Amino acid sequence: MAENVYIHDRIDALDFPHTATEGTYYETPTLEEILDELDPLPAYSLLLGLCEDGLPLILDLTDPYCGSFLIAGDNDHTNFNILYSLLTSGYKINTPAEVNLHLISPRADELFELHKQPSFKICFDPARPECEIVVEEMVNLVHQRQGTLDIQPIHILAIDRLDLLFQTLSPEAQRWFCWLQENGPEAGLWIFASIESRRIKNTHYGVIDGFPSRILGNIQSPRLVRHLSGLSRNRLGDLIPDEQFLVRSESESHKIWLLATETQDDR
Repeated sequence: MAENVYIHDRIDALDFPHTATEGTYYETPTLEEILDELDPLPAYSLLLGLCEDGLPLILDLTDPYCGSFLIAGDNDHTNFNILYSLLTSGYKINTPAEVNLHLISPRADELFELHKQPSFKICFDPARPECEIVVEEMVNLVHQRQGTLDIQPIHILAIDRLDLLFQTLSPEAQRWFCWLQENGPEAGLWIFASIESRRIKNTHYGVIDGFPSRILGNIQSPRLVRHLSGLSRNRLGDLIPDEQFLVRSESESHKIWLLATETQDDR
């Protein structure tokens, strides 16, 4: 995989059940259980999930190589659970001086555990006009950091239902957003955006194609599978629904297990 997405090599495969065969069920560990096993992880990193062999897949936020991430699948709730897991990983691994978290989501008012975290800064419903101001402020931040070595703190902008956000943004703000996709990671701004596959329209392909990295769940449409995965395959049916995902960046890919958080049932 790209150098800044790597399998953590400090430990052997975690001693948790992490595979399943037909007729056999194994319980995947929670994010908190994995983080306890790995503690401490390097600052400026995110835990993306567990690979099939039980080793953790880590994203180095100081290396912009992978760029922004699109999360897509047929199940909107599962797409959001991936975002929630990434945000939880962000504040549990990193201090507020290292990583700041921002979320645009129709579930913005329900995320009580995230709201309590000092590193969690912005949370808006995508229908609110303030979202355009958030995008503009992120553009200003990236402009200020360009050409400097000062990219701290890292900012993560998580977007739940990218289609709803683009209904709110003006054409100019949509262009700003696409500019952030390309230029943000090098200045310490990472975008993770989710979209339910059935909501993808022809007008979305421009912004979708601007995400160099993907986290994909089960998708029934063969056309979307080929387009989003960059592979010749027609299906992602070998993924266990709502539990396994394909992480793809450049020409490399890994299957990972979603790591649910202990606070998700409280939402």
